[in-house]
Order: sequence, then C-alpha cells, then structure tokens
Amino acid sequence: MNLSRRTLLWTAAVITAGAAATGAILKSVSASLGRKLTPEEKAFCGMTVEATEGPYWVSGMAALVSDNLNAANLPGPLIEVTGHVYEGLDNSKPIAGAEIDIWHADTTGNYHPNNNGPFTDYKPEELALRGLVKTAADGSYRFTSIIPGQYTNRARHFHFKIRAPGQPVLTTQLIVPAKPGDTLNFDTDDIAQGLPNCQQLTVDETTSSAKASFDFRV
Repeated sequence: MNLSRRTLLWTAAVITAGAAATGAILKSVSASLGRKLTPEEKAFCGMTVEATEGPYWVSGMAALVSDNLNAANLPGPLIEVTGHVYEGLDNSKPIAGAEIDIWHADTTGNYHPNNNGPFTDYKPEELALRGLVKTAADGSYRFTSIIPGQYTNRARHFHFKIRAPGQPVLTTQLIVPAKPGDTLNFDTDDIAQGLPNCQQLTVDETTSSAKASFDFRV
C-alpha cells in the first residue's frame, strides 16, 4: 500500500494524541484501502479524508467568475456551499490562497465533459460545472452551483482537489444527501463508506437556494 505524504505526516502527528486520534489514522488509511469504516471511525471527524479523484477531472480550469460554478446555466436546484480551509485539527491556522478545484455531475448524472485531461483539449462550450476558487485571508471559500445528480453507481457528490501552500494536494469528495427515488445514499455508496459522517453535507433547503457548509482540514 502506498500512502500519500499527507497521510504519513498526519499519522505520525496524531499518534501522540491518544485513542481519539487513533481513530483518525484508521479513517485516513481506510480511504486509501477503500474499506468500509467502523461506526466509531464514521463518527470521528478529524483531518479531511482523501477520496478517489474519479475519471472526469479536467486540469487547468480558470477561477470562477462571481464564485459561480454553473456559468452555463444548466437546469437544476440551486445550492451555495461555503466553508474554510484550515491546517490542522482546529480553526487556529486558516490557509489563505488555497486553490480549490471543484467539479460535479449535472442533474441527469452527466459530467461536462464526460472525460478528463487538460482544459485546452476542449471547446469552452464543452466545459461546465467545474472551475476553481481561492480562499480568502481568513481561509474562507464560497461557490454556487446546482445540486449534483446521481452518476452511475454513485450517490450525489461534489469532487474537490485542494492545493494549499506548503501542503500536499488533497483530493476528496463530499456526499450530498439522497433525494426520494435515488438508488444510492451515503450508507450504500462505495466511496462514502470510506468517509466519516461529516463528509456528508448537511443541506438546508428551506430557502430558494439550498445552503451547505464544510471546513477542509489539511
């Protein structure tokens, strides 16, 4: 098993933190192994757990205009996602200038494009629901989009790739709660079974644009 530098450094750091931190080690390693977490591991939310990049990352995407990931105006229920990027387990070290690549499927489960590679391989009209945001001085980020649909054999989810100054790249996913009629949810999705409960977004749909928040810890 080849663990990333981030996983190795984190493992070494938390060994001295006691039993609770041991659960965090197991979570990070389990994501690499793709195994299902124990209930105790599911309940512990420490450093953000890595997840597969998936087949449809397009590199080199430009920064979003007005934080809008859906500049193509594809149909679907609106959502605003906010949060921070922190170094370590608490909020004392916000990371400014971190680049966050974001991409996800449309409401029908299709990616734009359903392919990968550098953005220069595609015409502008072929690219949608993908781009990057940078964190502000307080480590905060924000983007708006539409709620992802179900991709084949996957629960609804957002993809992220975070490049923070002085840190290894973190690739991960956040799972969106299932809608009525969905075939998979957080408890049955293969990728989600390797993530702690906190990496399922809590989505407030009481306003015209749904809202969710997540703090990445690298």
